[in-house]
Amino acid sequence: MAEEIDPLKFDVVPGTIWGDEAETIVYAQAGGNGDSLIFRFSLNPAKSPHSLPNRIVNCFHVIDEDDIKSTFVSRSDMRKEIWTAVVKVWAKCLRDEKNLKPGVIVDLDTNDAGDITWTAAEDPLFEKYLEFMSGIKSSDLSSEGDSAPVRDISEVIMLEAMTGRGAAKSAGLRKGQREQSPLIFRGIDFQTYLQVHDEAGEFSSAMLETWKRASRLIAGMTPHPNIQPPPKYLVSVTGPSGEPTLIGHLSTYSHRRYLSAVMETENENQKQIDLPKKAKWCHQMSLAVAHTHQVLKTYHMDICPQNFLLDEEQENLFLVDWEQNKVTAATLAPEADGTRDVKEVDSKLVYTEYDGPERSNMPEEGAQNGWNVFPEWQASCPRATELAEVFSLGRTMWMLLSREDIDFDEVEHPDDVEVVWGDGSLPRSWTKMIDSCMVADPNKRPSLAELVKFWEEEEAKLAGSA
Repeated sequence: MAEEIDPLKFDVVPGTIWGDEAETIVYAQAGGNGDSLIFRFSLNPAKSPHSLPNRIVNCFHVIDEDDIKSTFVSRSDMRKEIWTAVVKVWAKCLRDEKNLKPGVIVDLDTNDAGDITWTAAEDPLFEKYLEFMSGIKSSDLSSEGDSAPVRDISEVIMLEAMTGRGAAKSAGLRKGQREQSPLIFRGIDFQTYLQVHDEAGEFSSAMLETWKRASRLIAGMTPHPNIQPPPKYLVSVTGPSGEPTLIGHLSTYSHRRYLSAVMETENENQKQIDLPKKAKWCHQMSLAVAHTHQVLKTYHMDICPQNFLLDEEQENLFLVDWEQNKVTAATLAPEADGTRDVKEVDSKLVYTEYDGPERSNMPEEGAQNGWNVFPEWQASCPRATELAEVFSLGRTMWMLLSREDIDFDEVEHPDDVEVVWGDGSLPRSWTKMIDSCMVADPNKRPSLAELVKFWEEEEAKLAGSA
């Protein structure tokens, strides 16, 4: 094995590693001091199976495991070799500014002596990427009559992928730009395109449409203090023709923390968040979802701790991630699992089991049973979507207040979660209200207006007694 090198000592920050659909390529993105490069290792049958690129591709795509010399003992060893190779050529790559242009990929290989060699060139896929992203207008990404200013991708520093939904990355503007606040990028940059594009184009096209739909939704929203704000900047990339193509937008809250992360920290440290703050957060969650249904006349679809952000002071919550293309099974209302239809009869919601032919209106991984009830119910019976999201709010509030540690990846259906309240230290009125949000019969759940009123009063009581 080659000598292990710590990339950070050479101002190289390791980023994402991913492979291609054909299982012949491994990509690695690295950054440092505001610069970012994409590196590529390609399978080459004409070279020794023990060459570094062949070993990396074999290990990443789990090919030819019988010959240990043709792969790595572990993926950890593979990653070390990738970043060691990157460090060895990093400074040389940066000497030529052409290598920093969008669309350039650095191919890494080894010569007969085992030394790392490299070549950099604009990849042919970059033209396909520009064509793929063409047609996006500023009105798709920002509110009509209030278009955000456009920044070229060369002015933006992409830092790291963020948890949560969608292609989001923490970002910043290069030195000398006015904006010094932390930013978040949402969109499809060239690196993301390399990760998601497929021969059929179905997955990448679906991702593009989802992002555009979410962007239009956010752009047209009536502002609310607890809902994701519209973008501050639009982001473009300039191709060989000199024409800019819009590829994403920047908003200001990337250094804030997701509620799920705050809850995890609370559980690990055994240090409880005080009740007044939790009441405030429950009130703000209710306000955000009520605004969504009562003012915006839409739905969020994925109310869960991972989709609420806290401000830097950890005082206020913001509902984010409006892709409307995935659900979290642990917080999804059971009746919204794709197996039932609903209609309103004499002011009562009546649910029936669907027994027709197989139906699908989105990818299987996006919704339970491949059928997303939210757009259907919002059009025909919006009260059903409201009460479904009351359940999701209740489940989210229970997670916050009970401090139960839920492994979201292990939950396949909302009924798999057992709701318990622990030591009884919470006000009985709180647990009673949250339990009512999660009753099986949606008709017996409180409305969003009732939920807002309850938490407004509870927050006021605690503030008055402080």
